[in-house]
Amino acid sequence: MMSQSTSSIPEAPGAWPVVGHVPPLMRQPLEFLRSAADHGDLLKLRLGPKTAYLATHPDLVRTMLVSSGSGDFTRSKGAQGASRFIGPILVAVSGETHRRQRRRMQPGFHRQRLESYVATMAAAAQETADSWSAGQVVDVEQAACDLSLAMITKTLFFSDLGAKAEAALRKTGHDILKVARLSALAPTLYEVLPTAGKRSVGRTSATIREAITAYRADGRDHGDLLSTMLRATDAEGASMTDQEVHDEVMGIAVAGIGGPAAITAWIFHELGQNAEIESRLHAELDTVLGGRLPTHEDLPRLPYTQNLVKEALRKYPGWVGSRRTVRPVRLGGHDLPADVEVMYSAYAIQRDPRWYPEPERLDPGRWETKGSSRGVPKGAWVPFALGTYKCIGDNFALLETAVTVAVVASHWRLHALPGDEVRPKTKATHVFPNRLRMIAEPRSVVRLEEPAAMGA
Repeated sequence: MMSQSTSSIPEAPGAWPVVGHVPPLMRQPLEFLRSAADHGDLLKLRLGPKTAYLATHPDLVRTMLVSSGSGDFTRSKGAQGASRFIGPILVAVSGETHRRQRRRMQPGFHRQRLESYVATMAAAAQETADSWSAGQVVDVEQAACDLSLAMITKTLFFSDLGAKAEAALRKTGHDILKVARLSALAPTLYEVLPTAGKRSVGRTSATIREAITAYRADGRDHGDLLSTMLRATDAEGASMTDQEVHDEVMGIAVAGIGGPAAITAWIFHELGQNAEIESRLHAELDTVLGGRLPTHEDLPRLPYTQNLVKEALRKYPGWVGSRRTVRPVRLGGHDLPADVEVMYSAYAIQRDPRWYPEPERLDPGRWETKGSSRGVPKGAWVPFALGTYKCIGDNFALLETAVTVAVVASHWRLHALPGDEVRPKTKATHVFPNRLRMIAEPRSVVRLEEPAAMGA
């Protein structure tokens, strides 16, 4: 098929004079991105004086993401901006640097390691559940963010050698996230602005360095994520330097808070709206766990819980992602020039009725059998991206969220606070509920007999 120039790519509607599509992307980004597919599979965007593109069809998104490994596309300039604040961390680097660093980080996210994190995650979730009282009004978004940060920090440091660093990172993790966003959006302002957040992040950074030094001297594998990073090597057998380990610890704190926290918050909102889903979840948790904390052996026996997490991730993924062309490339029959940004929206694609029937309905049953997702294009499931730069922590995030839901829902029901209108809001690349206050009601475990095996 003959390729076409960029002049044949339609421009997305809604552009303003001079500033182009910046206002609709800032004022109503979700509505703008969801409506874009009505106007073409590939659209032109004007972002002030710059031209960017928006891929709305799953096939184009998949091509773009998977082609990152072939050198056609690389990370967006926004993602690379994270290195200004932290350093050349995995979520910001590209090319050979990324391949080497990913190989070093991968052992910390292998299945066996993930299984060893479950007990620590469950204990953190139990801390949160134990801190609530009957009738308490819970700020669910804040509680989910705090719990996600606690799970990350506890997974990083199992040993008392990291206790000081864990406490500091848990206390200042949200500051790290704010400072990282500032450095990415306004690097010049970040350099000159003496904020309290920057000072607290500096103190936390020092305690992380102390923990790394102590772990190095100790030399043992404590089974945590920090031990894995210290022991990991690349293809040439080279290990990470203390500076690289420090930067990745900071990067994990930045990258790991938002996604799982957003999904957790939306799950409890949905449970408060849907008695049938809540009832099925409680029945499974009572049958399998009977009020105790989940272990990694329990997780395969909690399919409805895991399907609920996956369905929430389908309905509430991140709202925007982007890649940058390295050289002139063809996408959707069009020739794109080098060094332009191509955006996509998992939120819009995964709510498109062409790929998911009744997309506004939360339906964990979509994932009960492989056949139920048959016909969905591979590029229509991109909550963690695809290809070379796919999120290394995808299974960690799914595990963390499933454990959180299992522990909290075993002990509490959360009811919406009357009068609150819950709407989606964008924060960084995630979609959170704008105002989610819920009333905590303790629940008693109903101990159910497990069904007898067939033929017993």
